[in-house]
Amino acid sequence: MKKFVWLGLPFLLLAACGTGTADSPGAGDPIEEVMVAFNTETQTDPAEEIVLSVTVTQGDEAVEDADEVIYEVWESGDRANSEMIPAEHAKDGVYEAQTSFEEEGLYYMQAHTTARSLHVMPKQEITVGTPDLDSIVPDDSADSQGMDKMEGHSGH
Repeated sequence: MKKFVWLGLPFLLLAACGTGTADSPGAGDPIEEVMVAFNTETQTDPAEEIVLSVTVTQGDEAVEDADEVIYEVWESGDRANSEMIPAEHAKDGVYEAQTSFEEEGLYYMQAHTTARSLHVMPKQEITVGTPDLDSIVPDDSADSQGMDKMEGHSGH
């Protein structure tokens, strides 16, 4: 009988080691979402230089080491002819690039942002001048369309 007690003792000890609570076995801390906030004005004039700008954060921390921030810019209804504009890190998690829009219209800018193994793609409208509302085509393009143009960039 003593042999069975000695054989069972290691199993009891192992079972006692596993009594602590864990949220999810083998998982580390949850990854905080990378947030991208637009700093760019939503209204501009034709042919005027405009700064495309976002602030990238993760939690309360400014992201100074984003792998890439690329602005995709297109006129409403014409995403097939979008332009990809790489951004440069300015400071405090701010990434900027300059462009101008030659014609009045409604444009979109999407900030393709890869940082800390995460990819986010927020989109913002920019109204240039006072466009004829009848000329504006609603943007029903899928965000995945812009990913096709991202080939050749890091992380894709």
